[in-house]
Amino acid sequence: MKKTMVYLTEEQALLLKKKSLETGGSAASLIREAVDKYIKNQKEEKDYFSFVGIAEGPKDEAVSENVEKTLKQIIK
Repeated sequence: MKKTMVYLTEEQALLLKKKSLETGGSAASLIREAVDKYIKNQKEEKDYFSFVGIAEGPKDEAVSENVEKTLKQIIK
């Protein structure tokens, strides 16, 4: 495990302390759990359309008319 320092507002510190007393867990374990959830959510959020319009499509196809087919080929 790696030790780090986190600066919290007074309100955050009080709420964290309250939550740790309620759950019987340490503040550090609650922070680790929150970081894990945040990171997992970030990985799950994919912007599949961020690339739309930034490149040329297939030469002999009407990409705008076949967008779903094209996306399925790209996002396998």
